[in-house]
Amino acid sequence: MGSIEKIQLIIETNNYAKYWFGSDVALVQHPLLDYYADDIKLYSHDPVLLQHGINLVSKWASANALPLAHTKTSLLRLGPENSRHPFHVDSIPISESTVVRDLGLLTDSNLKFDLHISKLSSLALLRCNQLLKAFKSRSLSLYRHLFNTYVLPLLEYCSVVYSPSPSSVLSQKLEKPLRLFTRKVLQRCNIPYSSYLDRLEILDIYSVRHRRLKSQLILLYKFICGAAYLPNIQSYVRLSNSARRPMTLICVRPDIKDFFSNSIPLWNSVTCNTHKFLSPGEFVSLLNHSISRL
Repeated sequence: MGSIEKIQLIIETNNYAKYWFGSDVALVQHPLLDYYADDIKLYSHDPVLLQHGINLVSKWASANALPLAHTKTSLLRLGPENSRHPFHVDSIPISESTVVRDLGLLTDSNLKFDLHISKLSSLALLRCNQLLKAFKSRSLSLYRHLFNTYVLPLLEYCSVVYSPSPSSVLSQKLEKPLRLFTRKVLQRCNIPYSSYLDRLEILDIYSVRHRRLKSQLILLYKFICGAAYLPNIQSYVRLSNSARRPMTLICVRPDIKDFFSNSIPLWNSVTCNTHKFLSPGEFVSLLNHSISRL
């Protein structure tokens, strides 16, 4: 929310969030507060509490000569039973949005990423066409390097957050830039028409789907091993007690569509024949062999 320069420390405990603004200490019972760099987010189901949090941040910002950027402050309402309560920053109404950009991701009021994926696919296609227009080489290795450098980072940024089902229309949209790029590159290099899988093998590139699924499972591995922090992970996933299949995971809330319910079936399919808990290197090697290039 807004544009603010620095929050030095945040400590969250149960129903309280204690945060230090410079030398000032404020104790607020909710709303929850998140921040990254110069972006902060306040969220709560209680409109009174949320407005109180907004007032607190605005007061601190003004006191430190860092007024909030009203034009960069947006309100995203979540849930069908939202109270539609109006909110203000310094008596100025906060504009309500159906879609907001948060750390580069477009998220709508249903917590869907359809618009983000559509725009991302269009941008990646544009970048592919720009590269093909700018370079006239017949070197496959050059085109592979160009795609990996200028297009792939667009498609991989935060992909574990919005990752759609592998067979969905959205997944096909994400794959479209690489399909087009590989087809045009092989045409330029006078290589006969080939299937998408053959083109990937010729260029030694993995599909966007492959890389996205691999990223999901590596993040899940990090959560399980404690290499990536996730509070109360036992509320989402736990290891089975199977001695024969020690890497089998149990989804605690399979009825909820989230990262875990989407990733755990794939994890269990990949690790079903594993008789020990693999090291990070062994796990990555298993993924490379288990998830098809396509």
